Amino acid sequence: MSNPHEIVVCGVPFETSYEIEALQQLKDLGVTSVQIYTFWKNFEPSGRNQFDWRFYDREAELIQQAGLKYVPFILMGPKYAAPQWWLDDSRHVGLVCLEHHKVNPIESIWNPAFREEISRVLQAFAAHYLPMDVLESVQPGICGDYGEAIMPVHGNWPGDYHTHRGYWCAGEDAVASFRAWLMNHYPDVGRLNTAWRSHYPSLQDVTPFLTHRAPSRTALFDMLDWYNASMTEYAEFWLAECHRFFANTPVYLCTGGSEEPEHASSFSSQARVAARHAAGIRLTNEGNKFYDNFFITAYTRSACNFYGAYMGLEPVGPMTTKGVVARIFGSADYGNRQMFHYYNNLFENGVKPRPAVEGFKKYIDLIQERKPGESVAFFWPGYYAALNGGMPENVDKALKFVRRMTPCAPVNEEMILDGALAWHKLLVIALPGFTKREVLLKIAGWVRSGGVVLAAGMQRDLELERVPEFDALFGILPDSEEAAGICTQHIRPTPSYPQFTHVEKFVASRSWLGLAPETEILAAATPGPAYSGTVTKETSAAFAHQTGQGLALFYGGPVVMEDDPEALFYDRATFKSLLQDVLVRFSQTVDLTPAEGEVARSQIDGTLYALKDGEIVKL
Repeated sequence: MSNPHEIVVCGVPFETSYEIEALQQLKDLGVTSVQIYTFWKNFEPSGRNQFDWRFYDREAELIQQAGLKYVPFILMGPKYAAPQWWLDDSRHVGLVCLEHHKVNPIESIWNPAFREEISRVLQAFAAHYLPMDVLESVQPGICGDYGEAIMPVHGNWPGDYHTHRGYWCAGEDAVASFRAWLMNHYPDVGRLNTAWRSHYPSLQDVTPFLTHRAPSRTALFDMLDWYNASMTEYAEFWLAECHRFFANTPVYLCTGGSEEPEHASSFSSQARVAARHAAGIRLTNEGNKFYDNFFITAYTRSACNFYGAYMGLEPVGPMTTKGVVARIFGSADYGNRQMFHYYNNLFENGVKPRPAVEGFKKYIDLIQERKPGESVAFFWPGYYAALNGGMPENVDKALKFVRRMTPCAPVNEEMILDGALAWHKLLVIALPGFTKREVLLKIAGWVRSGGVVLAAGMQRDLELERVPEFDALFGILPDSEEAAGICTQHIRPTPSYPQFTHVEKFVASRSWLGLAPETEILAAATPGPAYSGTVTKETSAAFAHQTGQGLALFYGGPVVMEDDPEALFYDRATFKSLLQDVLVRFSQTVDLTPAEGEVARSQIDGTLYALKDGEIVKL
C-alpha cells in the first residue's frame, strides 16, 4: 500500500462545474480515494461481453488527475444495478419471499448461473482498470438493498418490486440448498426428527419455515444457521473471485445492520472468510455518538481482529461536526486501516467546507492500522438475540459500562468455538440466556485452564436444558436447587470486592441452595422465620468458585445498569459494583476510565487520548 491508511469519500459531485475543485479539496484534506457506486448496467449495458467503460473511465481519470485513487463499489446483485438484458435472461433467478411466495428481482444467492457472470465481469473489470493503477481498493456489491452481504430489508422504492423485511428462501434453489445442508448434518430423517421433535417422512419433505412455525427451537436455530451459512458461502465466493482477479488490491465486503435473523448475516463468519482471502469488512453502521457506535461495531471489530481481516467503517447518514470527530476517535481506537465519509458530511453547497472539516484535518492522521492490545472478553449472545428480536438492552448498557473502564472485545459463539477466549483472561456474561452446549463446554474448559468468568445468571443450552459441566464452574451441582422467592441478600464483606461490599444488600427473586461445599458465598439471605409460619433458608445469589486454575463468579440478582431512585424496585448498582471490582481485579488491561468532562479514553500507540467536547485531546 502506498498510504499508511485509506480515507475514502463517496458522493463527490461529478458532472458539475465544480467537480475538479471538489476533488482537489479532498486531496488537500488528506483524503486518499473516492468511492463510486459502479453499476454493472452502466459498463455492460447492451449485452454479454459488450463492455462500455466510458462513463466510469471519465470519473476515474478525474480522480487520478487529482492525485487520488478510485474505489469501485461494483454493484451486480441488486435489481437496479443489473442490466436489463440480464434481468430478461432465463438464467436470472430472483429471491423468493417465504411469507408470500413472491419474487424479488434481487439476484438469488443460490443461483449458480449468476456466479458465472460474477467471475466474468470481475475478470473484465480487473483487466481494464488494474493497468491504469487507479484502484485503492475494491468493494463488491453482492446482495441486499444497497449491495451489502445481507438479504433485502425494505429498500427506498415502494412498489417497484416486492420487498420487505423477511426470509427470502422459498425458491427452488434455496429449498434444495436447505435439504443438502440438513443431509450433511443429519445422517437420516430419524436423527433429524429426534433432534427437531418432528415427524417428517423424509428429508425431501423438509422446506424452510417461518419462525413461528418451527417444529422446535433446535429446528429454528438449524434453519437460521443454514440461512447465515448460505450468505457467508456466497460472500466467500465473491471474495475469492475478487482476490483472484485483484490479487494485490484490498477488497472490502460491505455489510451492515445488527444481524437480524432475516438478514442472513453473521459478521463473525464474514470476518472469518474475509481473512481467508486477505480481505476486509466495510461495516455500514455508525452514527454520531461514540458509545452507540462502539456497541454496534465492536463485535465486528473483535471478529476482524481475531480472524485477521482488516476493517473500514461507514456512517448510515448525515453526521454532526462532533460526530465526525467521534468517528475518527473510534476508528483510531480500533486501529482501522480504512475510514469512509460521505462528501456531504464534509461540504455543503458544492465545495463550501462544513465546520466538520476542521476536525477532520486536525485528527485524520490518527487513522492507522494497529494491532489490538489486551482486552476483556464480553459474551455476545447471537442465538439469544436471534430469538428475541435483537440484542437486549442490558447487553448494550453492560458493554458500554465495561468500555468506559477498559478495552473490551465482544466474542460470539462462533468465535468462542474457534478459540477466541485464548486471547483473554476475563469473560463477562451480562445476562441469563442460552447458547449451544458446545459453547458452554468450551467456556468451561477455558476457565479450568486459568480463565475468569463473571456470569449474571444461568446459561442453558438451546433447548433450555442445564449443562452440568458449565454449572459446575460456579459450584452448582446437579442436585443444587434454584429457589424462587423474593429475599434480601446480605453482602458479606470481602476485601477483594470493595465496591460490591459497599452496597451491603440487594433484593433477588432467585437464589441457590446446596452449592458445592468449597464455594465462596459473596451474598446470602439470613435464615429464620418469615411470613405466616414459613422459614427462609440461607440461599445465595452471589458466589464464587475456584475450578482448576480458574475462577467463576455467579451473580443472580437484578442487572441494572443505570441509577433510577424512582424505580419500583430500586437497585443500588449491585451488578455494576461487582462488575467494577471484577474488572479492576482480573482484567489486567489499561484503565480507560474517563475524567470529568471526557466522553471516553483510548490508548493509541502507547499514549492516552480523550474524546472531549468534540475534540481529541492528548493526555
